[in-house]
Amino acid sequence: MKFLPHVAGSTVAAAGLMFTSLSAFASGPTLLTDRQLDGVTAGGSFVLSSSDAQATGSFTLTNTTSNSIVVNEPSPYPGNPNLGPSAGATDATATSVGNNTFTPNGAPPATSATGVTTTGGADGNQVITSSYNATIHGAGGVTFQAGWTVVYGAWIGL
Repeated sequence: MKFLPHVAGSTVAAAGLMFTSLSAFASGPTLLTDRQLDGVTAGGSFVLSSSDAQATGSFTLTNTTSNSIVVNEPSPYPGNPNLGPSAGATDATATSVGNNTFTPNGAPPATSATGVTTTGGADGNQVITSSYNATIHGAGGVTFQAGWTVVYGAWIGL
């Protein structure tokens, strides 16, 4: 097996990050000043998506897309700068075609498969999350999958 230097570098960076995180634990609760509390964030929104496609056969096509956006607004509450509403949206699609039309009899069967995952979350006392994911299998070995997630979070009535 050939040594991959970029994998080793990533492993070293991940190990360094893990040990750096471990050193951040405090021995107990710490009182913060008002100025320090003003810099503490109340959260926000996050969204993630991934897509994958595979196909086998004498004729194959695959395509994947993924898009995400997150928007945070300023806080409407004076003295609480990090309690603004936030929203996020992500979508992903995957298409694959596996076909053996131009292959002699006896060839292994053609395959096509897709994988789409979307997720997200938001902070607040009013949180709305909506997700959808569907797969369609068509003629000629076509598989199409699409998914999306939309999140919204706000602090209401503080």
